[in-house]
Amino acid sequence: MKMRVRVKLYATLQRYAPTGTELGQHFEVAFDGTSIGDLISHLGLKKDQAKIVMVNGNRATDLETELNENDIVVIFPPVGGG
Repeated sequence: MKMRVRVKLYATLQRYAPTGTELGQHFEVAFDGTSIGDLISHLGLKKDQAKIVMVNGNRATDLETELNENDIVVIFPPVGGG
């Protein structure tokens, strides 16, 4: 059975969202697995691209954090600039 969560991607990660998804708009993802790391892999991200991950408004510090059906996962890349 696939896990279903809602995902929001910001900044440079927006390119991994489905076509037509606005910045900050969530989209549904169904994937095999249960952890944040599983979700990140499913999205095609490298683990170091997910610098800040929030689950239902709470910061997750471990990619092994288990997700629940219908969680809202927000992912930010490392901050760049100069």
